[in-house]
Amino acid sequence: MNLDWAVLRNWSKELLTAAGLEVDAARDTVANLEYAERRGHTSHGYLRLPTYVNRVRAGGINRTPSIVAISDSAVLAVVDADAAIGAHSAIWCTDLAVAKATDVGAGIVIARNASHFGAAGMYTDRMAAAGFAGIAACNTDAVMSAPFGGRAVLGTNPISIAVPGAGGVRPNLDMASSAVAHGKVVAARNAGNSVPNGWVVDADGHGTTDPAAGLAGALLPSAGPKGFGLAFMIDCLVAIGGARTSNEVGALYGNPAVRQELGHIFIAIAVDHVQTPSQYSDRVAALTAAVHASETSGSTQPPLVPGEPSRERFIAAAAWTPVPTTTHQLVELSNELGVPVPSELAGSH
Repeated sequence: MNLDWAVLRNWSKELLTAAGLEVDAARDTVANLEYAERRGHTSHGYLRLPTYVNRVRAGGINRTPSIVAISDSAVLAVVDADAAIGAHSAIWCTDLAVAKATDVGAGIVIARNASHFGAAGMYTDRMAAAGFAGIAACNTDAVMSAPFGGRAVLGTNPISIAVPGAGGVRPNLDMASSAVAHGKVVAARNAGNSVPNGWVVDADGHGTTDPAAGLAGALLPSAGPKGFGLAFMIDCLVAIGGARTSNEVGALYGNPAVRQELGHIFIAIAVDHVQTPSQYSDRVAALTAAVHASETSGSTQPPLVPGEPSRERFIAAAAWTPVPTTTHQLVELSNELGVPVPSELAGSH
């Protein structure tokens, strides 16, 4: 039974506000969950909502934060996110980066004392929609080992880059530094599925296809030293703002009363410094066309640019198909918090 996006959106907001989150913060959080879910990134979608609700209730996420720039110049600002729920402070920082780029051509905002911000692509899409090239990255708690296995030492430390597009295509790269997003391993464990070789190692550093063993061990970096090096340098960038590095921050799935104190970075860059916006879009469109034209008779799928697969999934996602484990958790939270379960689901649980 599919659930209308608007119904799911309202239900999720009610759960977050019933847990004590302010309305605008709940709105931003649900926007990020839906952004991920509708683009097929279920590892960052409604799977995360129970964790967010529990962290809000326990105090690990600040219900009434005071997000402030503690250092501010024309181009660079350092922000104390005050343990706000991640999507809310991330949008605040994204808009500040865009405001700076509007004034001087580029804006950099580094946040510390932040929380898990979900799908990074939503923030770079927001910058690109405003006419700027956007970069967003963050660290996470240590769940990734060095290449070839070992103890978890770095976060999955995702990065996203998006640019204004043309012809309905807005290129957007959104990737973890690990071989796979942490949430995908969680989803596999919840569903009772195995994971492919090369995703995780167990607590002894040995390769495994058991997601539970992998969660007790570590994720492997994407492309070995390349992904590991990228994650390490993202930690170094957020540390410029005084943020904790991923070996020091609190775990998303750890004690929900403990603040994570993550670091985020947002960069907006004007694309019209030496050309018009349309000239820049033409360049991106020509590059996109070249990729599309690179298909050969031996291609098994049409070549696409970053962001196109997600856009196709978004267009096809007419409604939410409930995931049994996630739905069960949301219904349980509804019962605990006194929030009505949507009528479409009420009879099935």
